[in-house]
Amino acid sequence: MKPYLTWAFYALCLSLAVCCEAADSTPITPNCDTLQSSPVTNLEQRIEIAASGFSVLPPRGERWCYRLMSSQGVSFFKIPQFRKDFDGPPSLETAVLRLSGAMAMSLKGLWDFGNPQSPDELKSLVSVLINEHLFSQISAGVLSAQHRFGLLESNVAINSTLGANCVTFDAVIKERGSVQAPTVAFVVNLPGNIVCRHPTASEIDLIWVGFVERYVDGDRPASDTLKGEYEPFVQSLQFMRPR
Repeated sequence: MKPYLTWAFYALCLSLAVCCEAADSTPITPNCDTLQSSPVTNLEQRIEIAASGFSVLPPRGERWCYRLMSSQGVSFFKIPQFRKDFDGPPSLETAVLRLSGAMAMSLKGLWDFGNPQSPDELKSLVSVLINEHLFSQISAGVLSAQHRFGLLESNVAINSTLGANCVTFDAVIKERGSVQAPTVAFVVNLPGNIVCRHPTASEIDLIWVGFVERYVDGDRPASDTLKGEYEPFVQSLQFMRPR
């Protein structure tokens, strides 16, 4: 694993709350308390990450939990609808079949990939990060992309709506070899994510805000249905001077 991913794994191992490779397989009924997170109760209360210099509003909708990641950011997890068509403990039954999460986090420390100054340079950098499976690894809480992830499609475009150097990206990735279900192929879908270079930070700092879903290959994605929940969250990103 590249050195820059070390902090990301430990900071975001539970970015989707129950999908980490090291997660306990003891049967549970997922809720915010059992997932060591807090329920989203005020959709108009901004969550401020002062050390990294940004804030976001939580995703819209019901059954969202959130968890602060120290000074790096915040992750959200939508409690899944319970299904009984998977042969496994309830804790994995719900987690493996369908996960929907969101995150807003600093990617500070990606100096291995250069110092993007222009929108075109940032666009090229994000394309590299997609192909290196950085976003896939952080989302799934795994240490290595070898023999696990395969990029199916991606699109990266310059975005000038937030008053900073930003790009929007979509990516669809095939995931194989999950410890929880080694014979099952999954799709990791990252629609409408955004990466911005912080406009006032004294050091290079990229902020990633996005939505990610993980589902069994062959199932229908939920991203279109949940668009009204995650799009306002992504678009709510605001910058301030880090402190």
